[in-house]
Amino acid sequence: MESFYKPLRVMAALVAVWLPLPGAGAYPLLPPQPWIMPFDVNQRFRPEQVPVDTPEDPTQFQVYDFAWQTFIALNWPYKTGGQRGEPDPGLPLAPISNRFEPDRVVVWETYMSPETVFVHPSQWPVEWGLPDFVGLQRESRPPCYTPGYAYGVPFAPGINQPYTDANVPTGPVVDQNGEYLRVEVTLSQPYFSYISQFGYFDADTQLQAVRKYIGYANRNNAAPPPATSPGDNASRFQPLPTGLEFYLDSLPPYAQQGMTEVKAAWKVLKTEGENADIPGRYFRRMMQFPLPDGSLSEPTLMGLVGFHIHRVTPFGHLPSTFEQVDNVRVRKKLFDPLPTPRRPALNPGGEGLRPARYANGYEVNGEAGVAGVIPLAYKEGDTLVPAADREVVNVSRVTPIPRDVQLVNHKYQSLLRDSVWSYYQLIGTQNKNLREPNRHLGPGIPGPQHSNVQNLVNTTLETYTQKGFSCARCHLNAFPQGVPSFPPYERRFEDLHVMSFLLQLAKSGSAPVPERECGKPY
Repeated sequence: MESFYKPLRVMAALVAVWLPLPGAGAYPLLPPQPWIMPFDVNQRFRPEQVPVDTPEDPTQFQVYDFAWQTFIALNWPYKTGGQRGEPDPGLPLAPISNRFEPDRVVVWETYMSPETVFVHPSQWPVEWGLPDFVGLQRESRPPCYTPGYAYGVPFAPGINQPYTDANVPTGPVVDQNGEYLRVEVTLSQPYFSYISQFGYFDADTQLQAVRKYIGYANRNNAAPPPATSPGDNASRFQPLPTGLEFYLDSLPPYAQQGMTEVKAAWKVLKTEGENADIPGRYFRRMMQFPLPDGSLSEPTLMGLVGFHIHRVTPFGHLPSTFEQVDNVRVRKKLFDPLPTPRRPALNPGGEGLRPARYANGYEVNGEAGVAGVIPLAYKEGDTLVPAADREVVNVSRVTPIPRDVQLVNHKYQSLLRDSVWSYYQLIGTQNKNLREPNRHLGPGIPGPQHSNVQNLVNTTLETYTQKGFSCARCHLNAFPQGVPSFPPYERRFEDLHVMSFLLQLAKSGSAPVPERECGKPY
């Protein structure tokens, strides 16, 4: 073990020599404009801006760099008064501050939420525009997944884990303080532009477009050509944007990438008493979340604990997942100015800093791997279990973070040592890797799925499915509306494998307008 950590310490010491002084707002070893997401693996900007070809087969380390650079750009401070998603290049990343106060709003928080985009079609057009909140306190905007979900409609969106048609109930997670984790989903401007351009906010439009796509593919044994200009016939279903599409040309430089979808998990920060949280180790937000009667909770100090990123680039679908370092095992980072907590946030801990171990990654009321142990998903009309009666969920990580991922984590944690983001870590990525195909993952997009890991799971967002589960295995079940059966893994049907469940939230324009908005009182 010592032989593994020695190169990490040497690398961190070398990196530290080049770090700026605290508060300087400069990160010289990051890309020149770290507030802009990389366009693709090894490529910061669109080809017409900087003519650099993306390698056909990048190394896995380059994919990890891409994931971290995306994470940094998404969490760059938002430019107050700017458009949704607009970063402020004049501000540094959130600093370490051990006071119980919220951090500045960041880019991804100003993205649109699915329930804002997928309103009834009669309520369109919807504008990207300005964020729907101001200042540092905001109402959380968790996903309101209503159509076609196997375990009922959640009355309090954001309590249940953000799954869709999973093979197990995906109810809430209760941390060691007896508080529910809360989740939310946002989507980027390129994804919004795609939905707006082709009218996919309307389920009927999706149905017709998919029908025409399948007809063309069957007649011609090939996928229909995508629209390349506003005048093209776009009546057939169009592929998700990779960043090269014509309808993205007019977007600002910080938004000229393929689609991005974010899932985030938050925990309530305990501010006093035994085992109080250490605020400086979390990105913090004052949040209000929906209650069963449609009202909002009191403003509550929350800390970010989980972060999924799903990106689409010319290289392909690139999902990655991050967590706060103390979720399931207390970690002391190099050059750490803050104390370490006495136990992890999601389990009681073991001796010293050793993590707790549970066979399936979770334990509820002392039981694991037993039918009925997983908390049931809340459904509309249910009432919240009182805090004193909630069964705490103990969580561990079944699949260790790969060593090569840990190397890259130490690199970026050292670069960001004066920022709260140094308390976050990449768990892994899932991407095609032509050098190391993974036959255990089954089919993919396109052909056999390739990945560096078999199980890629975020302990805050996929707590109960840590074995035989990954981004690909879940999102391979995502299609637009109108797909009658699982499409074959053939190139002609590749564009129907959208890998995003959000299009399923579109409502039919022929259906009546709902009596209430999602998550709002009757």
